[in-house]
Amino acid sequence: MKTSIIEKNLEQTKSKNNIATRVWTATIFVAIMLIGMLGGKYTYIVSFGLVNALCLWEFYSFVLGKDYKKYWLRNLLAMVLGMTPYIYSGLIQMHYIPMTLSSILLALFVFNLSIFLLFVIELFNTSEQALSYLSFLILGVVYIGGAFAILNSIAFKEGIYQLDIVTGVVLLVWTNDTAAYFVGSRLGKTPLFPRISPKKTWEGSIGAAIITLLIAFPVSLVFPTFSFPVWLIITLIIFTAGGIGDLVESMFKRSIQLKDSSSLLPGHGGFLDRFDAFIFAVPFVAAFLFFGLGW
Repeated sequence: MKTSIIEKNLEQTKSKNNIATRVWTATIFVAIMLIGMLGGKYTYIVSFGLVNALCLWEFYSFVLGKDYKKYWLRNLLAMVLGMTPYIYSGLIQMHYIPMTLSSILLALFVFNLSIFLLFVIELFNTSEQALSYLSFLILGVVYIGGAFAILNSIAFKEGIYQLDIVTGVVLLVWTNDTAAYFVGSRLGKTPLFPRISPKKTWEGSIGAAIITLLIAFPVSLVFPTFSFPVWLIITLIIFTAGGIGDLVESMFKRSIQLKDSSSLLPGHGGFLDRFDAFIFAVPFVAAFLFFGLGW
């Protein structure tokens, strides 16, 4: 009896320490990211460029496993490839590169040439899983690099940095993630998708939806670029697409028996754990803005 009481107290203490760690990490991380977004277009480019690079590094580290460090040249080239869409789209959006047919064709040529170079490098590696590894490397470029490139298209309009949109989207994604965790950990009983993520619950998901929709109103007041109904639609997109993105990353990790993408953010896992919903939601938000609103 005494042993069970001691174990219970230890579990409660561990849970409290974990929550405290999560809160401190989140506070510091959010402060840094907000400074990056609020500081202007250059701090935005640098901060999200760093996040892009860290997400790529984590993704390649866990999908390539022990071979990640072994074949460093191939992986370095893949990292450069993964960053290229973000950097190139940023230069276009800030009008450093003209958005002409010739510049787009040049970018596609360089991009394809780099991919072919990956193929050549793989010829000289001793790995017996060349096709799998090349697929993983290219997937990272599309899945992560493509999403951050699309982010630039909504962060800038005619060369002008749109602080309201970027900050509003990020805050809504973080609200949804945080609410899902706390509501799910307190009230969660019904698994949402047990095959992929046993700890995610319907209660946490529904609670996150309600709280995030409520937050959409103050977001519309602080960031009046869009009206409240538009922010509501953006919130619904974030909740739906972001939730799927969270499950997709869980699927990746579960397929290789991995709990977190890294340990860079104590109490939270890695950057990919924190930006999985964001990466998946951004393309759908952009599609709504451009094709739904004609923005």
